[in-house]
Amino acid sequence: MAFFNMCENRDLESLELMKAEANTAFSKSDYQTAFKMYYNILKDVVGIDSLDVDLEFLKNRVKKCSSQLTHPDLRKLLSTVSSNMALCCNRMEKKDDAKSLFETAIVLDDNNYKANYNLAHSHLLAKDYNMSLYYIERCQKIVKTDISGWKNRNQPHLDLMDQVRQTLQKNDVSREGVSDPKQLVEEVCNEKNVTLNLQRLRLVPTRRVIQSEALSRLVELCQSKMKEKIVDDVLVSVWSCLYHMLYKCEDEFKDELYSQFMSSFKSKECSLYDYVKNLLNMNDRGPQAYVASVVINVAKCCPLVKGVDGLSVLLLLLEADGLDLDLVLSSTLVYFSKSTTVASKQVDSSFNVLMSKVIQKLVSMCEEECMAGKDQVEACLMSIFRMQFEGYEVTQDSLTNMVNTALEPYITTELDPVSGRPLLSFENNWYVAAKCMFLANKTIFKAHMVVTGALQHLVRVHFTEFSERIRRLSFETLLSCVDFVEFRQEILDSVHGNECFLELLNSPELVRFVKELVNSNVKANYKVIEDTVSARIVDVGTSTVSGGSAQTVSERAGVIKQSEKQDFLRWLVESRVLMFAKVSLHSSQVKDEVLNLFDLFKLLPKMVLYTVNNGLEQELVLQALSFATLHEEFKKADLSFLPELVTKYKKSDCSTLLVVQSISNLLRGSKDRNSFIEDLDLAKYDSDQIKQLKMLQEKLPAQAKLTTNGNYFEGNDEFSNMARSVVFSVGDCAVPAYLSKTYKSVSSDHTKMLVVEALHYLALNVNHRRYLQALGVMRTFINVANSSKYQQSQNRLAETYRSMTCYKLIVQSIAHLCIATAPTNHTFNDAQDAIQPLMNLMADENELFQYEAALALTNLLSINDDIRKRVFSLGGWDRFSSLLFSDNEMLKTAALEGWCNLCAGDDVVHGHFYLKIRSQVESTPEGKVYEVNVHDINIMLMFIAHNIRQNTVSAASGALALLVRDSRIAQYMPFVSRFENVLKTLDGTDDTSIIHRLLTALSCVVNSKLRDTNEVNETHFNSVVQNVRSTVRRNTHKYTNKTLMDLYNEIC
Repeated sequence: MAFFNMCENRDLESLELMKAEANTAFSKSDYQTAFKMYYNILKDVVGIDSLDVDLEFLKNRVKKCSSQLTHPDLRKLLSTVSSNMALCCNRMEKKDDAKSLFETAIVLDDNNYKANYNLAHSHLLAKDYNMSLYYIERCQKIVKTDISGWKNRNQPHLDLMDQVRQTLQKNDVSREGVSDPKQLVEEVCNEKNVTLNLQRLRLVPTRRVIQSEALSRLVELCQSKMKEKIVDDVLVSVWSCLYHMLYKCEDEFKDELYSQFMSSFKSKECSLYDYVKNLLNMNDRGPQAYVASVVINVAKCCPLVKGVDGLSVLLLLLEADGLDLDLVLSSTLVYFSKSTTVASKQVDSSFNVLMSKVIQKLVSMCEEECMAGKDQVEACLMSIFRMQFEGYEVTQDSLTNMVNTALEPYITTELDPVSGRPLLSFENNWYVAAKCMFLANKTIFKAHMVVTGALQHLVRVHFTEFSERIRRLSFETLLSCVDFVEFRQEILDSVHGNECFLELLNSPELVRFVKELVNSNVKANYKVIEDTVSARIVDVGTSTVSGGSAQTVSERAGVIKQSEKQDFLRWLVESRVLMFAKVSLHSSQVKDEVLNLFDLFKLLPKMVLYTVNNGLEQELVLQALSFATLHEEFKKADLSFLPELVTKYKKSDCSTLLVVQSISNLLRGSKDRNSFIEDLDLAKYDSDQIKQLKMLQEKLPAQAKLTTNGNYFEGNDEFSNMARSVVFSVGDCAVPAYLSKTYKSVSSDHTKMLVVEALHYLALNVNHRRYLQALGVMRTFINVANSSKYQQSQNRLAETYRSMTCYKLIVQSIAHLCIATAPTNHTFNDAQDAIQPLMNLMADENELFQYEAALALTNLLSINDDIRKRVFSLGGWDRFSSLLFSDNEMLKTAALEGWCNLCAGDDVVHGHFYLKIRSQVESTPEGKVYEVNVHDINIMLMFIAHNIRQNTVSAASGALALLVRDSRIAQYMPFVSRFENVLKTLDGTDDTSIIHRLLTALSCVVNSKLRDTNEVNETHFNSVVQNVRSTVRRNTHKYTNKTLMDLYNEIC
């Protein structure tokens, strides 16, 4: 038998080439050819001379010579070839052959994930659940041996595991007493079909698990194995099962199950903490993969059971060496991220001590050289600072004390050799923790800054420190501090070297940059700053090393150092511009001082363009823009940079938010400052109460007044409207198109609301509305107005939110776009969905909102009868009726126009009125004239009078004409007492359109036939008709067109 010589790499390479050729055939779906090519590889290696394909013989031959195939790369290659052969068999529907080949692949390499997965799937199809779970478990072990390599890869065996569970549950294989959790646990303890029984145990309802105390028995098994110092696959599987049982427990049973789990440890000599400690001590002696797997599952259980025990274990794992730190940090993050209510009996004062140690440990991990897991450490710190500790004895003050204690080692105090004053400096750990506090809990941040007195020292550190990294960190902290009005004045008042803070910001770097920016065509180059600043930043290690290779290394190091220096210089300029933008909001005086040093309104747009055009880091510049655009002066600036900004900036959640914020600031006027702020506390007061509170605030002495964070003016209506026109039109309407597109693509609710706010301001201009409608902006407004936030059935606070100005302005924008668009250009869905928000707005107390909503609904009513029926069914007629009692004539006219369009439908309102009239007719005593007294008809006739505003008469007469098209109603109009108003108005008006509507109504009445009546009523009807004809004839001189003459002929 000739075996393959593993030592000859060229032969291994030739096999790789043969496999590649077979793979090509496979990719072309030529599975028969690929199969033969794969088989030839295996046949040549294991020495099969027969030409016949015998897969069973192949498997036996591989087993026999497996020990002689010692080269690991060769075994992996042959295992892959065997798996590929099996895939060919699968495609050719030869399932048994495929199974045999996958088994052969595992003989060659038991870590072949593909082979194990396919065998698991094959056994599942054959309903051999035990073997299927066996191979799934092998897949899981393969993944665990290379967790980092599999972290971002698909793991289909997990889906297969779910299929097994669902199949077990669906087929009810747990019958005949096997579903008894006690029996399942007993079999696990006896190590019989461990994997299958644990999977079945997961399917048992939580109530039965609690009653059977199965959890306690499993914990006992774990402890007994630990006493015997056994860490095997059974222990790993049991802990995995324990975690899943705790994780998937229903809310109603969580307290009881978690309590049972923890009491199982407390009732024994070994607590959960001691158990994990013993487990870690076995890490050197036991199988490390098994120990690591158990530790992982224990760590995942801690955030579920919470309490002191869970936190003590997490602290132990954080302090241990050689563990998967990412997973421990993830468990810590989950522990503090999910709020919980702890029973009073579980409250333990030692929780404060443990949490203080956790904070200290996390802060200690923020060393510069150990920041591989920086994001996770910061997330853990923020979750602690943000957590609400219901049930624990943790107050805001005690948490602040813990933070101060944890950060104290990272604050260094030295004495000034000249003045003798203490000078503080801060390590990297302190800066990271300060950033986390600022983002998560500003109260703790402010308290810590006050206690340490850090502000003045941070200013000194930034302007005197040699390290670029510390200068950057200190200034970033100052940028956070300047957001607080209490700190902002202190920072502005700080003096160093006889220069105030603003003068210190105006450094030579910035001055040189400003000159270049002013003299450039938006192509300022940061490199020109280097000559000015080089004297201030010392070069370390710049000496030239002679020699060929040494010179090359030196040059490469010089290039890297030069690049880093340029990055720092760019950051230095941009961060100071951001500081200028922030402090400019403090007061008008500070703003003027800033503008004397750096003209934000002229230079910042150029900086923005330079940054986006050169693909540089944009966050600082965009932040500065978002603050600077709050000023009125920016509305007067050159806004031609906006189209390039919205099309070229690097898209991210943060940058998009800043760009949209800047656009909204430009469009917002001073009176609109709080319009889109939804404050539930403020919603408790009505507008009058809010005015009274403001008046009271103004009367208070200066010391007692509430401090406002910033004193700036966004601009009056004139400048706001001017900015809206410019922003809309600049760059061929690039900004509104960007806003419309952005709303559909972003996920942040805050960004979405800023987009909606900006679109609202653009829609206030009548000339913008048709273009906005073409962009689909109306659908955007409709979706917001109909979101779950404003639906009573989905949010108990919906009515409160609808009462806020924000909702009303959104619906106002819907009204604006409805009015500006022809009814035929509205889609049916848009019209249908806009009705309810407009109805809500029409019920508002503000007459402008009522008027615009009424006009919008009137426009929609012109579309079709489906829209009319929906409006009528939602109470639209009554909403219009309520507006008729206003003192505003325009509002009355709008309401009557709404009535008019409702009456234009076929039997939308007519049946309703006929039933009302008919009930009155039927209640009239025999022998008496009908008395028709329908309230809304009387209102119509009341507004048909010659001494009323012409538009109002036109709307009322139009509504009447459309209503009496129905002969059922027309026949009873002579019995309405105010019907004479129609004749009087015909005598008193010369308006052709009104005459047309009146004659139309009279024609319908005259040509109707009174049915089912007596002689008295018929006489009255004929008398009124005769009077109508006399009046019509009397006004013949007013009928100046053919339509009016035709109506005259119909009547007379």
